[in-house]
Amino acid sequence: MAARVTPELAVSCPVCGARSRFTASHPDAELYRCSACTHAFSDIASMKAVEGYDPSYFDERHQRWFEHPNSWLFDKITDAIPKGPSFRSVLDAGCGRGDFLRHLRARRPDLSLTGIDVSPNASVDGITFIQGDFQTYPFKEQYDVVVSLAVIEHLADVKAFARRVAELTRPSGLTVISTVNDSSLLFRLARGLHAVGVSVAFDRLYSRHHLNHFTPRSLEVLLKSYGMVPGERIFHNAPLAAIDVPASSRITDAALRVAMFGICVAGDLTGTSYLQTVICRRDANAESTISA
Repeated sequence: MAARVTPELAVSCPVCGARSRFTASHPDAELYRCSACTHAFSDIASMKAVEGYDPSYFDERHQRWFEHPNSWLFDKITDAIPKGPSFRSVLDAGCGRGDFLRHLRARRPDLSLTGIDVSPNASVDGITFIQGDFQTYPFKEQYDVVVSLAVIEHLADVKAFARRVAELTRPSGLTVISTVNDSSLLFRLARGLHAVGVSVAFDRLYSRHHLNHFTPRSLEVLLKSYGMVPGERIFHNAPLAAIDVPASSRITDAALRVAMFGICVAGDLTGTSYLQTVICRRDANAESTISA
């Protein structure tokens, strides 16, 4: 068990290294926000336990999420991958059950597809699945496109992850990073309700499940620091059926889903949806930055 850190102690931002201020206590960790890049994060040293990612993560704890893949987002990413000889290989870093790769296989059979995850996947025609750690697995090549969906927010060392993504993307290739949007309407409402004593949404969004809570600004700062130049930005929500809500009964579940539906609609209308995906071009002249 990690020793709990007094909130008054300074904590460095995991994205830019600047001094970060304490913002709130969560049952799982102390929360901080960077004064420079606006990044929000859980202080690892204050956590009593960390999330595990064994097969039960997919089958039990987040069953709804994996039963309802985001086909809309998959189509947007697929459409962003150029056709032609310069874009043939795709790596999905933290591929989960391989839903995105299966979707991509159906629409773009011309592509060579690889997925890596700590959990195993059954073999599929046209897709190579690797069971291993993306950070340390000895890949033998770079890829034209590296995709990572809903992974980076779970990791303590986001710099190491971003560096690894850049290293495995060929110069002028594409990187696609999808994560939460801490500047969204949903996250703002959760923080506001928490301030007046209603903590259901806050406790869920800032639990140990996510260690880093990216704003559009902090995600851009991180990606640019490793030679990934942001292009198209997509603000979106997950399918409503995929969202895990902390309900103890069907009535509560239904009420929370109605509320979530309203927040998602309002987020879409205002451009403050609770997820963000950035499609980047890997700077061909950024080798020195990536290896730093």
